[in-house]
Amino acid sequence: MAPARGRWRWVLAFVVAAIAASAGVLLTVAPTVGLGRAFGISALLPARTAITAAALALGVVLALCCLTRVGRPLLPIATALLVVSILNLPVVVFRGFSTDPPPAAGVGQLRVLEWNTNGGLVEPSVVAALAARERADVVVLPDAQIASTGSAYLAAFDAQGAPFRLYSGTSPSAQVAVFLSPGLGAGYPGVIAGPDADTTIVLEPSSSRLPTIVALHSPIPTPAGIARWRDDLSWVSERCGSGSVLVAGDFNASVDDFGGPGLGRCRDVATTMGAASVGTWPTRLPAFLGMPIDHVLLAGAVAHVRSFSVLTSEDASGARHRPTLTVIATG
Repeated sequence: MAPARGRWRWVLAFVVAAIAASAGVLLTVAPTVGLGRAFGISALLPARTAITAAALALGVVLALCCLTRVGRPLLPIATALLVVSILNLPVVVFRGFSTDPPPAAGVGQLRVLEWNTNGGLVEPSVVAALAARERADVVVLPDAQIASTGSAYLAAFDAQGAPFRLYSGTSPSAQVAVFLSPGLGAGYPGVIAGPDADTTIVLEPSSSRLPTIVALHSPIPTPAGIARWRDDLSWVSERCGSGSVLVAGDFNASVDDFGGPGLGRCRDVATTMGAASVGTWPTRLPAFLGMPIDHVLLAGAVAHVRSFSVLTSEDASGARHRPTLTVIATG
């Protein structure tokens, strides 16, 4: 009986190893073969870094277990996990973990702060203080639940000596909000609704010297949300078709889901600056293990990036997402 049990352990180990190896190969090639937006895969791709780290750690542990006679059947699983990590590690490292701090504020800059505060998890005063500290000109809040918090945000910005102008949808369920500094706000007369007026908005400038600003909060690619999630990515690609464009928000997607380093003509700033593997969600994990799902994309005259930073200073604020700060050279 013992030899039979031993054989079945090896058979089971090879089955598990085959599944793990297949999943790892799929994770590696999915973006290049057009599967980045397929259901299931689309939700896993942003976790590439965490999956790679877990596969490497578990593979090493199981490999050590294989040094004992009783643990030898684990060898196929250990090998498969190490292969998965070897396939994905170069991708993760190439995209970069740059954590350079933003440069000091100065002339010839456009400073864009983006932060998914998950509704009421972060007080408006905390957001306003961060915006003042980082000298932000544009503040994009993908999930501010702005119908109930708008006045509090405006008061908080006023208290910081920065009377920002608010742009958002008008319905009680509006989520996305964009705040512009006084000098910049004069160049944007109003808001144009996107496909979903609560979660996608567009600010068209009155001057060609200013970029079109697109802000969004895409749904999670679950069975209920994946159709609209795909529509949002396609819509952003269309908005990036011409002119100067600045897109910011929570995409619930990584560049793997984009299928490349951007959408349409817009290029992902984190990719440009070697920080596309730095996680913005969740704050309970270290940034080097998190999911990079919050993005700023640029095209045209504004696509001159000086820095992109994922700010870990607000991890204790109560938010699930980390804010990002993009500094663009304007002259």
